[in-house]
Amino acid sequence: MSFEDLYDKYYARIYNYLRYRLIDRGAADDLVSAVFEKVLDKYDSFDPERHGLEPWLFAIARNTLNDYFRRRKVRGWFTISGHEENIAAVGSVEDAAERSEENALLLAALAKLTEQERELIAMKFTLEMTNRDIAAETGLGESNVAVILFRAMKKLRELLGPESL
Repeated sequence: MSFEDLYDKYYARIYNYLRYRLIDRGAADDLVSAVFEKVLDKYDSFDPERHGLEPWLFAIARNTLNDYFRRRKVRGWFTISGHEENIAAVGSVEDAAERSEENALLLAALAKLTEQERELIAMKFTLEMTNRDIAAETGLGESNVAVILFRAMKKLRELLGPESL
Protein backbone atom coordinates (compact mmCIF):
# COMPACT_ATOMS: atom_id res chain seq x y z
CA MET A 1 0.00 0.00 0.00
CA SER A 2 1.36 3.41 -0.91
CA PHE A 3 1.64 6.15 1.69
CA GLU A 4 -1.09 8.09 -0.10
CA ASP A 5 -3.46 5.11 0.12
CA LEU A 6 -2.58 4.62 3.78
CA TYR A 7 -3.24 8.30 4.47
CA ASP A 8 -6.59 8.22 2.67
CA LYS A 9 -7.67 5.05 4.45
CA TYR A 10 -6.60 5.92 8.01
CA TYR A 11 -6.66 9.71 8.27
CA ALA A 12 -10.24 9.94 9.55
CA ARG A 13 -9.84 7.17 12.13
CA ILE A 14 -6.61 8.59 13.52
CA TYR A 15 -8.05 12.09 13.57
CA ASN A 16 -11.18 10.88 15.39
CA TYR A 17 -9.08 8.99 17.91
CA LEU A 18 -7.01 12.08 18.66
CA ARG A 19 -10.02 14.40 18.65
CA TYR A 20 -11.87 12.15 21.06
CA ARG A 21 -8.93 12.26 23.44
CA LEU A 22 -8.16 15.97 23.05
CA ILE A 23 -11.49 17.62 22.30
CA ASP A 24 -9.53 20.67 21.06
CA ARG A 25 -9.79 20.71 17.26
CA GLY A 26 -6.58 22.71 16.77
CA ALA A 27 -4.49 20.34 18.88
CA ALA A 28 -6.01 17.33 17.10
CA ASP A 29 -5.18 18.89 13.71
CA ASP A 30 -1.59 19.48 14.80
CA LEU A 31 -1.18 16.00 16.23
CA VAL A 32 -2.67 14.17 13.26
CA SER A 33 -0.14 16.00 11.08
CA ALA A 34 2.66 14.98 13.46
CA VAL A 35 1.48 11.36 13.38
CA PHE A 36 1.53 11.19 9.59
CA GLU A 37 4.92 12.91 9.48
CA LYS A 38 6.27 10.16 11.74
CA VAL A 39 4.54 7.51 9.64
CA LEU A 40 6.06 8.96 6.48
CA ASP A 41 9.53 9.06 8.06
CA LYS A 42 9.27 5.43 9.21
CA TYR A 43 7.19 4.03 6.35
CA ASP A 44 10.12 2.55 4.43
CA SER A 45 11.33 0.70 7.52
CA PHE A 46 7.88 -0.71 8.41
CA ASP A 47 7.98 -4.51 8.49
CA PRO A 48 4.49 -6.03 8.10
CA GLU A 49 5.80 -9.38 9.30
CA ARG A 50 6.75 -7.92 12.71
CA HIS A 51 3.39 -6.27 13.35
CA GLY A 52 0.25 -5.29 11.49
CA LEU A 53 -0.16 -1.92 9.83
CA GLU A 54 -3.11 -0.75 11.90
CA PRO A 55 -1.59 -1.50 15.34
CA TRP A 56 1.63 0.17 14.17
CA LEU A 57 -0.24 3.33 13.09
CA PHE A 58 -2.23 3.61 16.28
CA ALA A 59 0.85 2.96 18.41
CA ILE A 60 2.43 5.97 16.70
CA ALA A 61 -0.76 7.98 17.30
CA ARG A 62 -0.92 6.99 20.97
CA ASN A 63 2.78 7.72 21.52
CA THR A 64 2.41 11.10 19.82
CA LEU A 65 -0.56 11.87 22.06
CA ASN A 66 1.34 10.79 25.18
CA ASP A 67 4.29 12.99 24.17
CA TYR A 68 1.90 15.90 23.73
CA PHE A 69 0.47 15.41 27.22
CA ARG A 70 3.93 14.99 28.75
CA ARG A 71 5.20 18.18 27.12
CA ARG A 72 2.23 20.13 28.41
CA LYS A 73 2.02 18.29 31.72
CA VAL A 74 -1.67 17.77 31.08
CA ARG A 75 -3.45 16.02 33.91
CA GLY A 76 -7.08 16.16 32.84
CA TRP A 77 -8.25 14.57 29.61
CA PHE A 78 -11.49 16.31 28.89
CA THR A 79 -12.66 19.87 29.09
CA ILE A 80 -16.04 21.24 28.20
CA SER A 81 -14.70 24.59 26.94
CA GLY A 82 -14.37 24.78 23.20
CA HIS A 83 -16.79 21.90 22.76
CA GLU A 84 -19.22 24.11 20.88
CA GLU A 85 -17.21 23.37 17.71
CA ASN A 86 -18.59 19.85 17.78
CA ILE A 87 -22.12 20.99 17.03
CA ALA A 88 -23.04 19.99 13.51
CA ALA A 89 -23.60 22.81 11.07
CA VAL A 90 -26.76 21.18 9.69
CA GLY A 91 -30.14 20.71 11.33
CA SER A 92 -32.30 22.93 13.43
CA VAL A 93 -31.08 25.08 16.27
CA GLU A 94 -33.07 22.88 18.66
CA ASP A 95 -31.35 19.74 17.38
CA ALA A 96 -27.96 21.40 17.66
CA ALA A 97 -28.71 22.57 21.21
CA GLU A 98 -29.86 19.10 22.21
CA ARG A 99 -26.73 17.48 20.74
CA SER A 100 -24.56 20.09 22.45
CA GLU A 101 -26.19 19.38 25.80
CA GLU A 102 -25.86 15.61 25.32
CA ASN A 103 -22.20 16.00 24.34
CA ALA A 104 -21.51 18.21 27.34
CA LEU A 105 -23.13 15.65 29.65
CA LEU A 106 -21.12 12.84 28.05
CA LEU A 107 -17.87 14.77 28.37
CA ALA A 108 -18.60 15.55 32.01
CA ALA A 109 -19.33 11.87 32.67
CA LEU A 110 -16.18 10.77 30.83
CA ALA A 111 -14.15 13.16 32.96
CA LYS A 112 -15.23 11.15 36.01
CA LEU A 113 -13.69 7.96 34.63
CA THR A 114 -10.06 7.00 35.18
CA GLU A 115 -7.45 7.67 32.55
CA GLN A 116 -7.24 3.95 31.80
CA GLU A 117 -11.00 3.65 31.38
CA ARG A 118 -11.08 6.59 28.95
CA GLU A 119 -8.16 5.12 26.98
CA LEU A 120 -9.84 1.73 26.64
CA ILE A 121 -13.18 3.30 25.68
CA ALA A 122 -11.40 5.36 23.02
CA MET A 123 -9.70 2.26 21.64
CA LYS A 124 -12.92 0.23 21.67
CA PHE A 125 -15.38 2.74 20.28
CA THR A 126 -13.30 5.27 18.37
CA LEU A 127 -10.75 2.88 16.87
CA GLU A 128 -13.24 -0.01 16.78
CA MET A 129 -10.61 -2.39 18.17
CA THR A 130 -11.51 -5.79 19.56
CA ASN A 131 -10.77 -6.63 23.19
CA ARG A 132 -8.03 -8.96 21.95
CA ASP A 133 -6.40 -6.13 19.97
CA ILE A 134 -6.70 -3.76 22.93
CA ALA A 135 -5.12 -6.36 25.19
CA ALA A 136 -2.22 -6.86 22.79
CA GLU A 137 -1.72 -3.11 22.49
CA THR A 138 -1.89 -2.32 26.22
CA GLY A 139 -0.33 -5.41 27.74
CA LEU A 140 -3.47 -6.15 29.74
CA GLY A 141 -5.20 -9.51 29.65
CA GLU A 142 -8.17 -9.84 27.32
CA SER A 143 -10.53 -10.63 30.19
CA ASN A 144 -9.12 -7.67 32.16
CA VAL A 145 -9.90 -5.38 29.20
CA ALA A 146 -13.45 -6.74 29.10
CA VAL A 147 -13.96 -6.18 32.83
CA ILE A 148 -12.57 -2.64 32.75
CA LEU A 149 -14.77 -1.75 29.76
CA PHE A 150 -17.83 -3.32 31.38
CA ARG A 151 -17.30 -1.38 34.61
CA ALA A 152 -16.57 1.86 32.77
CA MET A 153 -19.75 1.54 30.71
CA LYS A 154 -21.69 0.74 33.88
CA LYS A 155 -20.34 3.94 35.48
CA LEU A 156 -21.36 5.93 32.40
CA ARG A 157 -24.86 4.42 32.49
CA GLU A 158 -25.16 5.35 36.17
CA LEU A 159 -24.01 8.91 35.46
CA LEU A 160 -26.06 9.44 32.29
CA GLY A 161 -29.01 7.11 32.71
CA PRO A 162 -29.56 3.73 31.03
CA GLU A 163 -31.32 5.10 27.95
CA SER A 164 -28.39 7.36 27.02
CA LEU A 165 -25.94 4.61 25.99
